[in-house]
Amino acid sequence: ENNMEHIDFPGDFPSFETMMSVLKKVFEKSWKVDLDIEDINLWLDNFTGNFFDTEDERRLALWLLCNFTYYNDAEINHLCSVLFKKFVHTLMTDYGLKSSEEVEACINTLKFTSIGRPSESGGLILYHFRQEARLSTDCFIFPTSIAVTESDIIVCIDDVMMSGGTAQRFFYQNQEYFTGKKIYYLTLLSSNEALSKLQELNIKVISCAVLDERSRAFSEESLCFFKYPTLKETAKIMVEGYGKIIEPKKALGHRDGQYCFGFSYNIPNNSLPIFWSSSNGWNPIFCRKEKYQNAKQAKREYGFFI
Repeated sequence: ENNMEHIDFPGDFPSFETMMSVLKKVFEKSWKVDLDIEDINLWLDNFTGNFFDTEDERRLALWLLCNFTYYNDAEINHLCSVLFKKFVHTLMTDYGLKSSEEVEACINTLKFTSIGRPSESGGLILYHFRQEARLSTDCFIFPTSIAVTESDIIVCIDDVMMSGGTAQRFFYQNQEYFTGKKIYYLTLLSSNEALSKLQELNIKVISCAVLDERSRAFSEESLCFFKYPTLKETAKIMVEGYGKIIEPKKALGHRDGQYCFGFSYNIPNNSLPIFWSSSNGWNPIFCRKEKYQNAKQAKREYGFFI
């Protein structure tokens, strides 16, 4: 037993056992993810009483995991379907389209592309999106082909846009390709900050959901600690403390994201590093795949993720 100070949990705060049993059900029935109690225990072993009593730290870590939102493949498909419907509605409004024939004719003149490198998550979302929207592969192009396409409307698709920096850089670096073209930017999740950055560039953003301060773990409006506000500062000390050890430049996530969500294919680096980092001997509960230089290394460390 270490001699670190105990965390003063409210009387109605769930017990360690309760949260473990809830997570076991969530993994199987909701997330449908290949994780079990053993994986949780391996993750909890990271919390070694650096800031508070070890058992208390682990109980608090479990609470954060209970508040994590995990989008499995079926949910990603659903989000893509919703996104396509929202996009069609926007097209109808923007271009005064009245019938499904007019919509179809308009969509056939568009070109869809991802942003970033071909191997990044935008490309993976394109695959889900194409299936849900039942679009021909002819509608899709590589970003490098934007300059030569005759289409006046370019639709860029991405999974998350939290700080907006990646999208901004992409459009600045390729601005000559986009000259004279109308740009739509479709994303599953985005933040208000990112939306306004792109709107300044005259880009129309359509998102399934806009995440606000409530989605950030330690913000004043945090939903994660809505019921237990007295634990918020304590949790932040612990999470940021371990975050500084494993990801010194983004202890609470890229650009101080503080998010608790991820997708079946990857976890955004705006989420808390205690969930995804594999630096400095940390065992993530989910691993960010592109942290690995090669598949062998990944398989050796986390065979079940490959």
